[in-house]
Formats: sequence, structure tokens, C-alpha cells
Amino acid sequence: MPVEQRSGGSQVRAIVAGVVAVGVAVAGLWAFVAWAGRGDGPVQLRLGDDVFIAGQAERLSAQVAAEGPLLFSDVSGRGQVQPIYVAHFGDDPATQWSAVSAVAPGAESGCFLSWNTERDLYEERANVDGAGRQVGELCRDTTWSADGSSGSDGTALRTFPWRIDAEGSLVVDLRSPG
Repeated sequence: MPVEQRSGGSQVRAIVAGVVAVGVAVAGLWAFVAWAGRGDGPVQLRLGDDVFIAGQAERLSAQVAAEGPLLFSDVSGRGQVQPIYVAHFGDDPATQWSAVSAVAPGAESGCFLSWNTERDLYEERANVDGAGRQVGELCRDTTWSADGSSGSDGTALRTFPWRIDAEGSLVVDLRSPG
């Protein structure tokens, strides 16, 4: 039985056509993902959580009273994009909560807030070695109040709205700052 023989030019055209087809498919997929992620159409691409349920308000308020504000490493599920501190003031677990970003405005990479129990305020400290700093070393000589509303440099921390749900849990809304 005879076998078809192709010329070298036919083989090159077939390979080029295959590469072009794959390129068009990849470009089309990229364009679709970019369009879907714009956020202004009926389809919105959002990764991570919009709200964070910190836990039972009564238990959390007792823990804050004993240890100071609680640090939650990354509450958004997006990979260290949004660590927060949760603080409570007063005796009623249903009122007077504060949820603030653990990343100060203008913070350098690797610098996060740290609660200073002796001074009852937030400081900005390095959490990794590098950029001329060791872990725990001050990044800037700036401090913030326990509710994040006033910093020694005049800035405020990013705050998040909170509520106590029907089950008595503290719920922090990560969608919009307070």
C-alpha cells in the first residue's frame, strides 16, 4: 500500500497553522478572563471572602481583655493581602468593637503592625529579615491608638465595619473600609 509523501513546505505550513491556532486560543482565553475581571459587567470575578466571622463576641471580648487586640493573619483568603487586628472596649460584648488593617498606610514591604502591651498602642515592626532590618525591629517611629483612629504622624489606620450576628458572632465586613 502506498504511503503519502508530503513536501517539506507542506509540513512547515501545518506546523505554523498549529502554532497560530494555539496562539489565537490563548489570546482569546486571556481576553475573556480580562473582560470577566473588569467588575463592571454582569459577571464579576472575585477571589476570597467579603466578610470575616471572627468568632463568638463574648469569648473574643474576654480574650481581648486578657491579651489585648487579636491579630488575624489574612482574613480575606487572598494570601496576606488583608491581616487585621480586632479590639474590644468596654464590658458589653455586643458593642464597642474595632477592626483595623494590620498594614499601616505607606508601610514598606515586610512591615506590619504590632500591639505594644506596655504602651497600649500599635507600632510598625518588621516581620521578616531584610531591607536592613531584623524581625521585630521598628520600621518607622510611628504609633497608632488602640482603635486606629489617630497616629502619631496624623494618619489613621484603615478600619472595617463590624456587626454582631444573630448567633452572637463578630462579623467584619472586608468590602469597604469604615
